[in-house]
Amino acid sequence: MSKIEPGAMMKVLLAIVALSLLPELAGAAKPYMEEVLTLEQAQDLVVGCESYSAKHELAALSMAVYDASGNLKFFARQDGAVFVTVEFAHIKGRTAAVSALATSELAEIEFADQTQPLGIRYLDHLTVIQGGVAVPSVSGQHLGGFGVSGAPAEHDEACGLAGVKNMLAPIK
Repeated sequence: MSKIEPGAMMKVLLAIVALSLLPELAGAAKPYMEEVLTLEQAQDLVVGCESYSAKHELAALSMAVYDASGNLKFFARQDGAVFVTVEFAHIKGRTAAVSALATSELAEIEFADQTQPLGIRYLDHLTVIQGGVAVPSVSGQHLGGFGVSGAPAEHDEACGLAGVKNMLAPIK
């Protein structure tokens, strides 16, 4: 087995670093980086919502977090939450995730022309019931959706927005 020169390894490491910097130095476009919703962020959404719920003395809630592809990331059902809230939380979260809009925003689109609704409310797995909010990253990329059910609809949405605010807050 041959022995490596003391400075040879350092030269190899410097060459690797230099090669990795070439695209940046040449002004090449940076590769597209897509942000993804992490489990920690999903849990932060629920914590923020639960804090809002406790402060406003809301009924027990179900909360569903979906990634931008519409896949379930995290779900929580508080003790005492009525069973029907489970499905509502899921459908609200999934709708906000795949549309990148709050369900209340979809309702505005759906009913902009009262004589000819678009039919969004008749599509499977989508809803225009208030309580689903889109989840952005700090940089503004769409990460997913957060659905809340169990309180009056305006509180469901406010609770979801409190979760987003908590998730986007600086390091805790």
